Amino acid sequence: MSILFEDRRAYQIAEEKARKVISKLTPEIVAAERKVEYDAEERKFSLRLFDQEIRITYPDGVVLAESGSRVSGAVAVVALHYLFYSGEPVAGHGWLPYREMPGARHFCRAYEQMAETRLSAYFGNKPERFAVCAGALGGEREDIGESSFLIYALPRIPLLIAMWFATDEFASEAKIYYQPNASYYLHTEDLAVIGVLAVDRLIRMDETLGINSS
Repeated sequence: MSILFEDRRAYQIAEEKARKVISKLTPEIVAAERKVEYDAEERKFSLRLFDQEIRITYPDGVVLAESGSRVSGAVAVVALHYLFYSGEPVAGHGWLPYREMPGARHFCRAYEQMAETRLSAYFGNKPERFAVCAGALGGEREDIGESSFLIYALPRIPLLIAMWFATDEFASEAKIYYQPNASYYLHTEDLAVIGVLAVDRLIRMDETLGINSS
């Protein structure tokens, strides 16, 4: 499954631009503001992207997996942007659907298909498995919908993922909610990518747990 809006050349250009910005940052300030770690000896940032450990070299801005292999594409761009992007937070409190993020109308239809509709189709008849997978990703139970979990995508970007399961009368439905300040830490397109990645992680977790239990 390709990531939302995946365009290899476009992401390559975005990554190159972001790496130039990384070289101009003050690591200690970034670490405190974005709630990431910075190792001054190794000259690397480290952060969690869902269940994945990501490292970013400084000042080169090379994105690495925990294994040391290079990460590219949308994941790399989102990780880099998280270190320096500063947008306008949405006014308000609580949780907001993606469509209420700034400029979301440009991406909303594609986002809903690749994130919420896909999540609903996969887990719509699997309430127990949804709960197990969300818990395995560190999710904490919330009280929206029939089953919902707070899952951290990045250190300062939690997502609230809610499910309404299928019945004889109603189809299943899934919603992914963001906090109003999410648009300060990432551009709206990056927030869409985060939502798609959340669904990827949940489905992959289900597949992994299914293999391990067979």
